[in-house]
Amino acid sequence: MLFDGRLSSLSEIITKQQIFLGRADVQHQFLAIACSLLVARFLSHRLWAWIKNNYPQATTFTWRDERLPPRQYLAALVRYLNFSVISLIILLLNHHLFALQNWTKGLLSFAIEMLWAFFSYCFFLVSLYAVFPLAIVRKYRIRLLSPLFILFVLQSFINFYSSLEQIFQTFLFKLFNTPITFKSLFLLMAGLYFWTVIVILLEDILLNVLRARASWEVGVAEASLLLTRYFLIALGIVIILGYVGVNGTALAAVGGGLSIGLGFGLQQVVSNFISGILLLFEGILKPGDIISVEGQTSEVKKLGIRATTVRMLVDNSEKIIPNQTFITSDVTTFTGSNCLVNCSIPIGVGYDSNPQQVMNLLLGIAQENPNVLQSPSPSAFFIGFGDSSLNFELKFWLDNINIRKRVISDLSCTILEKFTEQKIEIPFPQREIHIRSELRNELHSEPLDDRQ
Repeated sequence: MLFDGRLSSLSEIITKQQIFLGRADVQHQFLAIACSLLVARFLSHRLWAWIKNNYPQATTFTWRDERLPPRQYLAALVRYLNFSVISLIILLLNHHLFALQNWTKGLLSFAIEMLWAFFSYCFFLVSLYAVFPLAIVRKYRIRLLSPLFILFVLQSFINFYSSLEQIFQTFLFKLFNTPITFKSLFLLMAGLYFWTVIVILLEDILLNVLRARASWEVGVAEASLLLTRYFLIALGIVIILGYVGVNGTALAAVGGGLSIGLGFGLQQVVSNFISGILLLFEGILKPGDIISVEGQTSEVKKLGIRATTVRMLVDNSEKIIPNQTFITSDVTTFTGSNCLVNCSIPIGVGYDSNPQQVMNLLLGIAQENPNVLQSPSPSAFFIGFGDSSLNFELKFWLDNINIRKRVISDLSCTILEKFTEQKIEIPFPQREIHIRSELRNELHSEPLDDRQ
């Protein structure tokens, strides 16, 4: 009986829509709207092509983390608004023509209202491009603004020729003895999606605010906000399921059974999930930390519940590492308790050099470099006698491991320059070869032809 009732309710709604769409005046209006939009699309495309050919620099957009310059902002206004403006002009002309002929024009009026809404949406979007970086606006246009606008258009269109509430109350099926209607299904899908997107948006806004305050440690803030994000998403799922009316006891029982099955089937995923929670709570790793992964220096970019994203400093590539790796394997971090990095440059000089002069020169070179820290102070050591050189070592501290190679290169060039000025020899390995007298006589006694 319930199934028959659902079929009759749906068939009644579909029959009404067929009757509405089968009317000649409605079809004429649909045809006028479709032709108007096609013409507007063609004209807007031709207009934009003409502008691109004449102003190529202003019309080339790069989705970077910067705002639009004034010339490109004006070009973006034309690009996003020309279609809606041309469509409005053509539809208004059609609306006036239908009015002169005393034809029904309700659908045309609705199309004009929707185009005004589309014009306002595009204008709002371009206004955001003038305030925020392009990449951020594009990200939330796709995730939040466009889905909201599409839902608004669908709701307006359904309400135009039908009752949205009647469709929402249509019964579909039962879930845990709870009747699920179109409204319940919509709230489950759209509610969870928009709740998740809004939570992530708030997280990004808070992170940008905290980055602007030097007193906050961004890594700790990112880890805390990540935990807050997952907590709020889980809370939103519970609230929305409760609002829809899903039986909590049945849901908990099914969830418990699934957790056992998933625990056996997805052991690695569960292990990575728990490892991620431990990493976040213990603060072992934080975004921005410099670590060694497979012998290569990398920077932690993002801590996730399942995996951690790191950026390899050698080539700027990104690598996804399961969280379990950081719990079960040894990890070298250069920014655990502080960001100080100890570096050294070994160097050898000739045996005729003055050791004290060499150490003073090395210390002076290190102290003159602006990147070398003076506290802890640099130091120079005479570490031993080599085969052909006196061996020294210059040790110094940096507060950024990313500049280690550059600073070592600069110091090495300066050392070579200063030592050359002071006539301090940097020897290379030398070997003396002694030829025995028997071999020498043998070589001299061989005929020339045999030696050739």
